[in-house]
Amino acid sequence: MEINWLWDTRLNENRVKRILKNENDPRFYIYAEKLFSRVNNPKIAFGYVPKEVFYHKWPIIKQRIEKDQWAKQKSDFWQGVYEKVTSVPPERISIAQQIKNIRIERGYTQEEMAQKLGVIQQFVSKLEAGTENVTIDTLKKVAEVFGKKLVIQLN
Repeated sequence: MEINWLWDTRLNENRVKRILKNENDPRFYIYAEKLFSRVNNPKIAFGYVPKEVFYHKWPIIKQRIEKDQWAKQKSDFWQGVYEKVTSVPPERISIAQQIKNIRIERGYTQEEMAQKLGVIQQFVSKLEAGTENVTIDTLKKVAEVFGKKLVIQLN
């Protein structure tokens, strides 16, 4: 049985989802704190907050959660998730975010992009989460789907 983690808010779930999808919303931390202190299922939580946002915002969310002694156990759980997520190299996270942003900008769904690449939608999801270690050939194919050129720079 799933707990309604929004039991003490007047906003409906869709409004909260919009807030949590926008890390710049002034209410983001309020609802992120509620989410991560009340839910211990990454599949559910990452349906509200993208993994990339969690990766960047967790230290601040953690500080807020740890002010509540009752939520300490949840903080420990999410710290473990954070440590697992942060094992993804930042370069891969950066490329993943670029791919996701371009896909959204072009108006493609993950399913549509998967069809154009000749892969399944779950591959695109992993690609955008940075958990799929792709080849240069795959990146070139992604660039072609978007009508872009692949440029690799070594600094």
